[in-house]
Amino acid sequence: MTTGKKVSLLLALANTVILFFLTTWFWSLPWMAGDEKLMIWATSAIRLMNRDRPESQEFALINVSYDQMLIDKFDAYGFPVGKQAITDRQKLTRFMKIINQAERKPKYVFFDLYFEKPTAYDSALNAEIKQQQNLIVSIHLDENGNPRLPVITDVKMGLSDYVIGNIFEGVYKFQLYFSDTLKLTPLIISEDLNNYQSEKRGPFVKIGNWITLNYFIMNYRLLQKDIMNMEVGFNPVNLGELLILPDEDIAAFLENKIVVIGDYFEYDMHETLFEITSGPVVLINAYLTIVNRDTVVNFFFILIITMLYFGLSYIAIYPEDMIENYIRRKYGKIKWVGNVTSFMSYLIILVVVSIFTYFLFNIHLNVFFLSIYIFIIEKLSTFLYKKAGRNDKSRQQG
Repeated sequence: MTTGKKVSLLLALANTVILFFLTTWFWSLPWMAGDEKLMIWATSAIRLMNRDRPESQEFALINVSYDQMLIDKFDAYGFPVGKQAITDRQKLTRFMKIINQAERKPKYVFFDLYFEKPTAYDSALNAEIKQQQNLIVSIHLDENGNPRLPVITDVKMGLSDYVIGNIFEGVYKFQLYFSDTLKLTPLIISEDLNNYQSEKRGPFVKIGNWITLNYFIMNYRLLQKDIMNMEVGFNPVNLGELLILPDEDIAAFLENKIVVIGDYFEYDMHETLFEITSGPVVLINAYLTIVNRDTVVNFFFILIITMLYFGLSYIAIYPEDMIENYIRRKYGKIKWVGNVTSFMSYLIILVVVSIFTYFLFNIHLNVFFLSIYIFIIEKLSTFLYKKAGRNDKSRQQG
């Protein structure tokens, strides 16, 4: 093996490490770039055609969009300025009382509601909620990134904020941990229902005996259009209409189901990859992505991207540009062919591998920025080799 090849191999190995850390940094970002969104949309659309929709009897969706009560609204100085609508807490209290008095109970109760404003009915609702062990209440972050605690106290709480991209608005990624310690609600529910624990490790999260990304792309098994289609069986039941039924019928309907209470049609709506989707449906999909282990980081995934990065690094660093020379032999010497073909070759290879890793591990690579980085390394290596060659030639002539 020549000295040039040895040096190229060592530099390619070092660059592989850099590429891997650069990739993990991209994974740790809460947003995605334009190339990611386009590729994720295209590949997710293929997967969506063959999606594994959950069983409708696993969930009971309770809609509170139209069950409102009016409370006083105050300005920043504490003066009343009128009325504001919130979810009717009297109805929620009665709903929880029916659950607590039933012999056979739901598997889990999830309030995707934020109990921010105090009312005269909070103590009664709080007393009923505290009787249910498998229950969680959503909380959110304030403008400083700190949890805002609700008026409902002494109950399990989970952060239900979404990762909103700052390049493309909408819910595309979802996170499991906020600020290394605060767990997101779907992760807590999956832990409670499956008897495992999670631990954050840098950009990764260890859940039970497998590892996933902290920021991951959700697989949408349940769509907003599904809950609006009577034939699918996921139609949310309005809370006020449900409470008209006898208590025993309500208890039978909720028995051994994951009960998700939230606003499915009016105010809690978000842009996703495919459609405008309600917050509770987004959280259900995040939960299903976790429990089905859609996103997996394992030995085979690390091996694939390590081999990929090492190969691309060697091609970029080795003095003889193999890709460019092949194109020149095939299509002739064109003035701009070197730069275009080199960059496009890296981009195409990364796109193909990214599609492969998505369908196998549910993980995309940030192909555009990685291609730019590898292309820069190639041009820098070419410049340094040419400069070193000119210096050697000057010394020989001297």
